[in-house]
Amino acid sequence: MKLTKAVFALCCLFCFEISPAYAGTVHAVKGVVITPEGTVVPEFTLVVKQVTDKPELVQRKHFKHGEFGLDGLNPTKYQIQISSPQFITTKILFDFKAKSRDTDYCIVILHPYRNEARLAPGAAYTVSAKSYQEKIPDATREAYSRGVEFHRQGELDQALVEYGKALRSYPTFVPALTDIGSILLLYNRPEGALTFLRRAQEADKDNMVVRMNIAVALSEQGDYAEATKMLKSLLHDQPRMAAAQYFLAKIEYFEKKYDRAEQDVQQALENDPRLLDAWVLFINISLEQNKQDQVRDALQRIRETMDNQLVTKFIDEQLSALGS
Repeated sequence: MKLTKAVFALCCLFCFEISPAYAGTVHAVKGVVITPEGTVVPEFTLVVKQVTDKPELVQRKHFKHGEFGLDGLNPTKYQIQISSPQFITTKILFDFKAKSRDTDYCIVILHPYRNEARLAPGAAYTVSAKSYQEKIPDATREAYSRGVEFHRQGELDQALVEYGKALRSYPTFVPALTDIGSILLLYNRPEGALTFLRRAQEADKDNMVVRMNIAVALSEQGDYAEATKMLKSLLHDQPRMAAAQYFLAKIEYFEKKYDRAEQDVQQALENDPRLLDAWVLFINISLEQNKQDQVRDALQRIRETMDNQLVTKFIDEQLSALGS
């Protein structure tokens, strides 16, 4: 039985500024919203609000066909929430007080609630051998299947109920334990997620999905050292696991260890050139190091991998803003 893809891929969004650097009194944001497979998200909603202690009006805007634009933004802080049915809501924070640029360009990657994709490039999705030896009661499988459908639809409370039913009839059922952990991470409850994920690891210590999710939960708690240790353990066992390499680079990026982050994200892209999250992270790392040639090359690579005129047009505009 397939398990859920590790939630390392959830809520992965990076923004970068590549417009001419001159001061202005108002700012704008332009973005394109895509899936991890490179297709545009057909409809989505943006909620825009200023980050302030005072009551402020909230703007809600609806967009279609994958592209959005916001203008007339004041030189202050904004939080922008992006949501779409069947996808996990994500947020962006813009601090125009600290910037002299007029326009931010964003490639936003929205991830589905469930994604039974492979963890290692070129290989089928695999679980540990132990899972094939288990004799799972029919009631457990049926409840879990119902939970999976609710999970896919984003009905997370109902999914938790069904996963709970599966565990009542089989307390060490690793897929249900793992998926409960994934949902608790979406609810910003990493401590609760770790409780279920540790139980899953006790039942199946070699499961890659469980170990990846534990690394994510540790990272959400701010325990980067333990998260890094878990990711390096995964890479010791699976040296070509691009997902682990990407997430390790993401932690290093947050820690401002840009040289190491660049090495790890490049390794992830060597092993899985179609990992769009890694390409966007590579752009951000390159911008932090003022490596404009690498930014151009990465944008062109993204452009080449996507057969979509809207995205092509958007990236061409970014490249033009970046200059020669």
